[in-house]
This record gives sequence, structure tokens and C-alpha cells, in this order.
Amino acid sequence: MIVFLVTPEHPYTLEEVTPRYPGVTVLTYDQLFGRADVSLPRATYVFSDLDRLARWRLVTVAGLYRQLRGAGLKVLNDPARSLSRFGLLRRLHDTGVNDFNAYRVEDGVMPAKWPVLLRQEGDHNGPYPELLHSPADVERVVERLTAGGIPVSNMLLVEYCAEPVIPGLFRKLSMFRIGEAYFAANCVHEESWVIKHGAKGIATPELYDDDFRIVRDNPYLDAIRPAFELAHVEYGRLDFALVGGRPQVYEINLNPHVGFGGEHPSPARAASFPIFEKNFVDALAAIDTPVAAAAAR
Repeated sequence: MIVFLVTPEHPYTLEEVTPRYPGVTVLTYDQLFGRADVSLPRATYVFSDLDRLARWRLVTVAGLYRQLRGAGLKVLNDPARSLSRFGLLRRLHDTGVNDFNAYRVEDGVMPAKWPVLLRQEGDHNGPYPELLHSPADVERVVERLTAGGIPVSNMLLVEYCAEPVIPGLFRKLSMFRIGEAYFAANCVHEESWVIKHGAKGIATPELYDDDFRIVRDNPYLDAIRPAFELAHVEYGRLDFALVGGRPQVYEINLNPHVGFGGEHPSPARAASFPIFEKNFVDALAAIDTPVAAAAAR
């Protein structure tokens, strides 16, 4: 059994996983603490959505992580070691993994490079859609957002670092880590540098062929693995892009929406879907605590 712990608003991310791997159970943190008087099943526990938890709750779940680990259970993603979005981006820059830096708006320090984009801690809806080119732009947008109720303590400035994969088209790459397994996910393509879900069929046949190669061979593993280790992430999806031929890491999502594809106009793209699905299911099997084995303890 594998128990994924999520925030109450985001239990849907594994809806395509549970039919393929019935050993997966999804519990919200509220449900978990509501069962405090009931012994928890022996299972592998995956702590996700940590960046969406309030700080006081993060302390509580860090204690639970240690209780479960102390009981001899497998646990992934230590809440006490989890980095914030800002902390991860700053360390990736300072260690030379990334060429771009990040800044907290509340510190009042302007970026060394322009333009910048504005993001929020714990928010996965993408950045503010306007690139900011000067301190005056930052002041204008921050004032607008705070007037609308967005806390300035949540705001980050991130130096823009992206380039089109071909003229007029941007590509985002992704890699999953589940325990000791690292494997590539499908690329997504959009005409804008703000890439979220991608647009179906928008890429060229050559790019879809390359996408198949990436999912099959995971060629960026050596470059990306240090970011997972730096972030102390044992379950999550890392999003990155190639800029000047170098991987640039944008974030690690600890509760990514997992989809296994379906029909697609590109045969190469369609052929990559079962490769990703097998990699995902095999990685789950590797971290699973079998029910029979758990009951024997």
C-alpha cells in the first residue's frame, strides 16, 4: 500500500493512477489528523503538497513524518527539509545549476538581470503573465497585486530565462522522481513563454520524435538529478527547459497532476505514452509496502 498525503483542495492529481495501481490510496492531511485515535495502516507514505501547507501545519506534518519513520515505515519527502520555491531557486543559482536568480519582493532587492517575472510561493497557476523590465514595472505590478489582496510576502521576482525551441514555439520538459527511480515525462509546447498545459498537436513532427527520444532515454538525468537531491525531494515532478543548450530548472511540483495520455495526432508522441506509464507504475511498485508483508509485521 502507498498512501499519498495531499491538501484538501488537491486530491485529484492521482485520479488516473489509482485504476492502474490499486495499491495507491489518497488521504488529505485533514483526514489523516482526523484519524489520530486510529492506528494508521502499515504502508509507504508520500508527503506531497508541502509548499501549499501553512507553516504551523508544516511543523505538525514534519513531526508525523518522524513518527512514521520511527515506526519503520517507508516515507518520502521530509517536510522539515523541504525547500520553498525561493529557497530552491536561490540554491540552484548559487550552486551553478541555474543561470538565473530569484529574489523575495519583501526584501526590496532589485534583480541583477532584466526582465523578470513575478511568481508566488506555493502557487502552481503559473507566473504573472507580464514580463517586468524595470524597478518601476515591479512597483506598479506589486502595488496592483497587493491592492487586490495578494500578500507581498508571497511574491518572488525571478530572472527571465527561456528561449524558443524553434521560432515561435516554446517547450517545457519534465522529469519525475519516485524513490530511487528517475524518468522523463512528455514535453509540452506553447506559443508563449508561459507554459502550463501545452497545446495538442502544435509541435512539429521532428519535435515529437525528439519527445519520444527524451521519454525513452531520459538524456538529462545527470544534469537534473542534483536539483532533486538539493531539494530533498523523493517524490515529485521537476520542470525545466533548455536555454543555450543547458537545462534550467523552474520548479519541483510535489503533487503533480499525473496523466497517461491517449490518442494523439503524432505517432511518436502516442508511442511515448505507454513508456511513461510503465516507468511510473514500475516506480510505484518499487516503493510499495505490500499489504501481506505489512500485516506480517
